[in-house]
Amino acid sequence: MQPLAVNPLILRALVGPDINIVVGRAMMARVIMVNPGGRGSLSIAGYLLEAELPEGVQAGQDLRLVVRDVSPERVLLGITDDRPAAPAPAPAAPAAAPVPVPLPGGGTIQVTERDAEPSSGSSGRSHELSLRYNAPALGAVDLRLALNPASLQVTVTVARGEPLERMQAAAGELRQGLAGELARGVSVTVTGRHEPLDVYA
Repeated sequence: MQPLAVNPLILRALVGPDINIVVGRAMMARVIMVNPGGRGSLSIAGYLLEAELPEGVQAGQDLRLVVRDVSPERVLLGITDDRPAAPAPAPAAPAAAPVPVPLPGGGTIQVTERDAEPSSGSSGRSHELSLRYNAPALGAVDLRLALNPASLQVTVTVARGEPLERMQAAAGELRQGLAGELARGVSVTVTGRHEPLDVYA
Protein backbone atom coordinates (compact mmCIF):
# COMPACT_ATOMS: atom_id res chain seq x y z
CA MET A 1 0.00 0.00 0.00
CA GLN A 2 1.61 3.30 -1.12
CA PRO A 3 0.52 6.68 0.37
CA LEU A 4 -1.02 9.41 -1.75
CA ALA A 5 -2.14 12.75 -0.22
CA VAL A 6 -4.89 15.09 -1.54
CA ASN A 7 -6.68 18.20 -0.28
CA PRO A 8 -9.77 17.11 1.71
CA LEU A 9 -11.91 20.10 0.65
CA ILE A 10 -11.33 19.48 -3.04
CA LEU A 11 -11.89 15.75 -2.66
CA ARG A 12 -15.17 16.30 -0.80
CA ALA A 13 -16.33 18.65 -3.57
CA LEU A 14 -15.62 15.96 -6.15
CA VAL A 15 -17.26 13.00 -4.48
CA GLY A 16 -20.21 15.05 -3.20
CA PRO A 17 -21.13 16.49 0.18
CA ASP A 18 -23.44 13.58 0.97
CA ILE A 19 -20.66 10.97 0.78
CA ASN A 20 -18.60 10.60 3.92
CA ILE A 21 -14.88 10.40 3.40
CA VAL A 22 -13.97 7.80 6.01
CA VAL A 23 -11.17 5.32 6.43
CA GLY A 24 -11.73 2.29 4.23
CA ARG A 25 -13.79 4.01 1.48
CA ALA A 26 -12.61 3.04 -2.00
CA MET A 27 -12.62 5.05 -5.24
CA MET A 28 -11.10 4.86 -8.70
CA ALA A 29 -8.72 7.44 -10.20
CA ARG A 30 -6.64 7.87 -13.34
CA VAL A 31 -3.20 9.47 -13.35
CA ILE A 32 -3.28 12.40 -15.82
CA MET A 33 0.13 13.95 -15.26
CA VAL A 34 3.24 13.23 -13.20
CA ASN A 35 5.50 16.20 -12.45
CA PRO A 36 9.02 16.22 -11.06
CA GLY A 37 9.12 16.48 -7.29
CA GLY A 38 6.40 13.93 -6.60
CA ARG A 39 3.35 15.99 -7.54
CA GLY A 40 0.86 15.43 -10.33
CA SER A 41 -2.81 15.38 -11.23
CA LEU A 42 -5.49 12.72 -10.95
CA SER A 43 -8.89 12.40 -12.57
CA ILE A 44 -11.60 11.35 -10.11
CA ALA A 45 -15.17 11.19 -11.41
CA GLY A 46 -14.05 13.24 -14.42
CA TYR A 47 -12.53 16.08 -12.35
CA LEU A 48 -8.85 16.98 -12.13
CA LEU A 49 -7.28 16.91 -8.68
CA GLU A 50 -3.76 17.93 -7.66
CA ALA A 51 -2.09 15.32 -5.48
CA GLU A 52 1.23 14.20 -4.02
CA LEU A 53 2.05 11.02 -5.90
CA PRO A 54 4.28 8.15 -4.79
CA GLU A 55 7.23 6.93 -6.83
CA GLY A 56 6.49 4.54 -9.66
CA VAL A 57 3.11 6.01 -10.67
CA GLN A 58 2.87 6.75 -14.41
CA ALA A 59 0.58 8.92 -16.51
CA GLY A 60 -2.40 6.98 -17.89
CA GLN A 61 -2.37 4.47 -15.05
CA ASP A 62 -5.68 3.55 -13.40
CA LEU A 63 -5.54 3.38 -9.62
CA ARG A 64 -7.87 1.91 -7.05
CA LEU A 65 -7.61 4.14 -3.99
CA VAL A 66 -8.67 3.46 -0.42
CA VAL A 67 -8.89 6.14 2.27
CA ARG A 68 -6.23 5.43 4.88
CA ASP A 69 -6.35 8.55 7.04
CA VAL A 70 -8.45 11.72 7.24
CA SER A 71 -7.34 15.02 8.82
CA PRO A 72 -8.29 18.69 8.32
CA GLU A 73 -5.12 19.23 6.27
CA ARG A 74 -5.21 16.24 3.95
CA VAL A 75 -6.74 12.93 3.05
CA LEU A 76 -4.20 10.12 2.83
CA LEU A 77 -5.11 7.51 0.24
CA GLY A 78 -3.53 4.15 -0.40
CA ILE A 79 -3.01 2.51 -3.77
CA THR A 80 -4.19 -1.07 -3.67
CA ASP A 81 -3.37 -3.93 -6.01
CA ASP A 82 -6.57 -5.64 -7.14
CA ARG A 83 -4.86 -8.47 -8.93
CA PRO A 84 -6.25 -11.77 -7.68
CA ALA A 85 -4.01 -13.69 -5.36
CA ALA A 86 -2.22 -16.59 -6.95
CA PRO A 87 -3.99 -19.86 -6.20
CA ALA A 88 -2.36 -21.99 -3.55
CA PRO A 89 -0.34 -24.80 -5.05
CA ALA A 90 -2.09 -28.13 -5.06
CA PRO A 91 -0.79 -30.51 -2.41
CA ALA A 92 1.81 -32.88 -3.71
CA ALA A 93 0.49 -36.30 -4.53
CA PRO A 94 1.79 -39.01 -2.21
CA ALA A 95 4.67 -40.97 -3.63
CA ALA A 96 3.58 -44.17 -5.25
CA ALA A 97 4.59 -47.35 -3.47
CA PRO A 98 7.48 -49.20 -5.16
CA VAL A 99 6.23 -51.83 -7.58
CA PRO A 100 7.91 -55.25 -7.51
CA VAL A 101 9.63 -56.04 -10.81
CA PRO A 102 9.46 -59.69 -11.93
CA LEU A 103 12.79 -61.37 -12.62
CA PRO A 104 13.69 -64.49 -14.60
CA GLY A 105 13.32 -67.60 -12.46
CA GLY A 106 10.21 -66.45 -10.62
CA GLY A 107 11.64 -63.89 -8.19
CA THR A 108 10.82 -60.19 -7.87
CA ILE A 109 12.81 -57.14 -6.82
CA GLN A 110 11.67 -53.74 -5.61
CA VAL A 111 13.25 -50.55 -4.28
CA THR A 112 12.40 -50.08 -0.60
CA GLU A 113 14.41 -46.95 0.15
CA ARG A 114 16.70 -44.50 -1.60
CA ASP A 115 18.39 -41.27 -0.59
CA ALA A 116 16.42 -38.22 -1.81
CA GLU A 117 19.56 -36.13 -2.30
CA PRO A 118 23.13 -37.36 -2.49
CA SER A 119 25.06 -36.37 0.62
CA SER A 120 28.38 -34.60 0.21
CA GLY A 121 31.37 -34.96 2.49
CA SER A 122 35.13 -34.97 2.50
CA SER A 123 35.21 -38.17 0.44
CA GLY A 124 32.84 -36.87 -2.21
CA ARG A 125 29.27 -37.72 -3.06
CA SER A 126 27.66 -40.89 -1.76
CA HIS A 127 24.42 -42.71 -2.61
CA GLU A 128 22.40 -45.24 -0.66
CA LEU A 129 19.84 -47.65 -2.04
CA SER A 130 17.82 -50.43 -0.41
CA LEU A 131 16.29 -53.30 -2.39
CA ARG A 132 14.23 -56.36 -1.51
CA TYR A 133 14.76 -59.42 -3.66
CA ASN A 134 12.12 -62.09 -3.17
CA ALA A 135 14.07 -65.16 -4.22
CA PRO A 136 12.22 -68.44 -4.84
CA ALA A 137 14.81 -70.45 -2.91
CA LEU A 138 15.89 -68.00 -0.17
CA GLY A 139 12.79 -65.95 0.51
CA ALA A 140 13.11 -62.20 1.13
CA VAL A 141 16.67 -60.91 0.64
CA ASP A 142 17.21 -57.30 1.75
CA LEU A 143 20.12 -55.53 0.04
CA ARG A 144 21.49 -52.18 1.22
CA LEU A 145 24.08 -50.55 -1.03
CA ALA A 146 26.19 -47.56 0.03
CA LEU A 147 28.21 -46.23 -2.90
CA ASN A 148 30.86 -43.49 -2.81
CA PRO A 149 33.79 -42.68 -5.11
CA ALA A 150 36.14 -44.93 -3.13
CA SER A 151 34.06 -47.97 -2.23
CA LEU A 152 30.82 -49.94 -2.37
CA GLN A 153 29.44 -51.43 0.83
CA VAL A 154 26.79 -54.12 0.47
CA THR A 155 24.78 -55.39 3.42
CA VAL A 156 22.70 -58.52 2.80
CA THR A 157 20.00 -59.52 5.30
CA VAL A 158 18.21 -62.87 5.00
CA ALA A 159 16.26 -65.26 7.21
CA ARG A 160 18.31 -67.30 9.65
CA GLY A 161 18.99 -70.93 9.00
CA GLU A 162 19.66 -72.29 5.53
CA PRO A 163 19.18 -68.92 3.68
CA LEU A 164 21.76 -67.28 5.96
CA GLU A 165 24.25 -70.15 5.56
CA ARG A 166 23.90 -70.12 1.76
CA MET A 167 24.39 -66.34 1.55
CA GLN A 168 27.43 -66.44 3.85
CA ALA A 169 28.97 -69.12 1.63
CA ALA A 170 28.34 -67.00 -1.48
CA ALA A 171 29.50 -63.66 0.01
CA GLY A 172 33.06 -64.00 -1.25
CA GLU A 173 31.93 -64.78 -4.78
CA LEU A 174 29.54 -61.81 -4.72
CA ARG A 175 32.31 -59.47 -3.54
CA GLN A 176 34.72 -60.66 -6.22
CA GLY A 177 32.10 -60.30 -8.94
CA LEU A 178 31.26 -56.73 -7.93
CA ALA A 179 34.94 -55.77 -7.51
CA GLY A 180 35.63 -57.01 -11.03
CA GLU A 181 32.96 -54.68 -12.43
CA LEU A 182 33.73 -51.60 -10.33
CA ALA A 183 36.94 -49.60 -10.06
CA ARG A 184 36.69 -49.34 -6.26
CA GLY A 185 36.86 -51.47 -3.15
CA VAL A 186 33.87 -53.69 -2.36
CA SER A 187 32.80 -55.10 0.99
CA VAL A 188 29.93 -57.53 1.56
CA THR A 189 28.34 -58.15 4.95
CA VAL A 190 25.74 -60.89 5.45
CA THR A 191 23.45 -60.81 8.49
CA GLY A 192 20.49 -62.83 9.71
CA ARG A 193 17.10 -61.17 9.97
CA HIS A 194 15.58 -60.87 13.43
CA GLU A 195 12.11 -62.21 12.93
CA PRO A 196 9.32 -60.93 15.20
CA LEU A 197 8.45 -63.12 18.17
CA ASP A 198 4.80 -63.83 18.92
CA VAL A 199 4.16 -64.44 22.60
CA TYR A 200 0.78 -65.68 23.82
CA ALA A 201 -0.34 -65.79 27.45
